[in-house]
Amino acid sequence: MKAFYAIQNQRIMERISQIRNPPGEEDMKNISNDLMEIAGRIRPAREAFAEADRRRVESALEAGRLLCQAKDDCLHQQWMAFLRWADMDEQEARKLMQLARAGLTSCVVSEIGGIDAALAYLVEARLPEPEECLTVGRVGWPEKNTPFAIIKPNAAHPGYYDIAIADMWANPATVFSSRKPLRGESMRQADGSFFNSLWHIVDRELDVPHSQREFQMMPADLFSRDGAFLFAKPVSAADSATESEALGYIL
Repeated sequence: MKAFYAIQNQRIMERISQIRNPPGEEDMKNISNDLMEIAGRIRPAREAFAEADRRRVESALEAGRLLCQAKDDCLHQQWMAFLRWADMDEQEARKLMQLARAGLTSCVVSEIGGIDAALAYLVEARLPEPEECLTVGRVGWPEKNTPFAIIKPNAAHPGYYDIAIADMWANPATVFSSRKPLRGESMRQADGSFFNSLWHIVDRELDVPHSQREFQMMPADLFSRDGAFLFAKPVSAADSATESEALGYIL
């Protein structure tokens, strides 16, 4: 018994030592003053870098918004002359305008990984053609049991789309579907920024960060056969719902 209590006491003392001296703390004692000074200089440098990156993204979005406004205001054949006057390359202008029209905020662009990563993201997130549908899920979906969204063109209204967002692995399983077709094109607001109601709903209802999303384009008839129930509106819910863009229900 004495041996047992001795072992237990030793374990307790080791645990107390770990609490008093967390891993790495002893190593910190051996760091020289010069290294501590360098560590102190790294922090503000990193903060300045992050701030510069944030300003770069915001400036890119602002430039894109201004370019969109200018192109709308330019008369026929004035656009190229305007770009030369603004010292702007046409390809660069096209990218900045695409970024602005997407309606992404500066925080989302930074989360995705910056301007170039956001432009690549938009290529993957293109809206489907009439014979296609777009699925949006977490990286690794459908192997991973995570929520997903389906976006398909509305046959009766070109340029408009129906969406369904489902979590089939929740308990109970849930589906969120649009009550009416949603416009795919972003709308410019009074302040010059753009707002996309379709992606706004996807962002609101799909619990998957932008940086972790995976897009897959699929044949539309695939979901016409096997996934039609996702877009079905329960009569009782539709009758009692107030006018809104979408409704949710439990399976």
